[in-house]
Amino acid sequence: MASRWAEELWSQVEKARSPDWEYHSLKGYVAEYKAKGLSDDDIDDLVYQVIEEDSTFEAYDRAMGKVVVLKDHLEGYLAWCEKEQNNLPKTIKAKRSMITQFCDRFVRLDRVTEQAVMRWTSERDVKGATQKAMKTFSRDFYTYLGNKVLSKKLDTSVLDSFQTKTINSTPKEVISGEVFRKELAATKHKDGLMLLAFTGRRSVAIANLKCSDVVMADGVKCFKIRIDKNHRPETDKPHLIPIHSKLSDIVDRLLRDSKDGYLLPLSGNTTETRSEALQTQVKRGRKTTDPDYITAHQFRTSVITMLHNSPEELADKTIYSVVGHKDKLSDDAHKRHYLKGIMPSRLLVTTEEINWDDWVYPLQEEYVYEVEQL
Repeated sequence: MASRWAEELWSQVEKARSPDWEYHSLKGYVAEYKAKGLSDDDIDDLVYQVIEEDSTFEAYDRAMGKVVVLKDHLEGYLAWCEKEQNNLPKTIKAKRSMITQFCDRFVRLDRVTEQAVMRWTSERDVKGATQKAMKTFSRDFYTYLGNKVLSKKLDTSVLDSFQTKTINSTPKEVISGEVFRKELAATKHKDGLMLLAFTGRRSVAIANLKCSDVVMADGVKCFKIRIDKNHRPETDKPHLIPIHSKLSDIVDRLLRDSKDGYLLPLSGNTTETRSEALQTQVKRGRKTTDPDYITAHQFRTSVITMLHNSPEELADKTIYSVVGHKDKLSDDAHKRHYLKGIMPSRLLVTTEEINWDDWVYPLQEEYVYEVEQL
């Protein structure tokens, strides 16, 4: 019993010494506020008045459970396994080893995707009893996170890909800078490709930009995105995103040459037909079996991947704001609240990190996760 207490105290000391000190400190304040009866929205309103640093915002999101950093919940999970599942010390030790690797590999809950699990499994060449144990333990960890942390059922099907089947190719959704440059040189529809590639927005948003949607806001030249997936001007406020420096001259020319009030000269007079026209320009009539077949959405997926891997370590909130990644926010009212009204000047650094000249995919070897032996 004394050893258990000592281990718990030592764990607290290590947390206080770690770079995550701010998270643990804020977690204590959040617990105090909740004990006083304040709602999550009330706590948000209080905190947003005093927090200025991005790192503090990120620590606060972790403390509130808006961003789930897996390692934050490892000790709680192991305690739950011991108390509620009556796991033996040997089992706890095995779970600690495997789930620690799981946490180190994926870092955050939203990064645990079916494709990512498949790729990791292929890299590690997991087989036999180890494969079975990792799949069982990760499902168990998911159950704990859903029931005890998030109070909702998590989709464990993303973990079904713990298998030994080799992934033979790079995910087709992401394209490299080399592929982009080749595509840009080959097409006569360069303007549409450039707008897709240097915004990361969906084709429906880019195709329906009007000249009046080029505005100055917060001292920054911006696109005013009125239309996007499940986003219409009649019901939703527009998104303001800075215009990338690579697009500045292009946008000026398009404004001068516009004959119908739209930024891009596309056929069609409805939201959907204009979007389809832009997608057709990207495909250039090729078949899906062609080796160089590219879709408009691949630019979006590539930009999101590029920004998440930026050496600037961009905050998720700025990435999601720039690309309009509503899917990441739709299940959480607090995330939607805290992403409201990020000023364009604060998004400028994120926008300018869209850099196809230096973008390499698959990631270079020094960025690839180094496999640990079980």
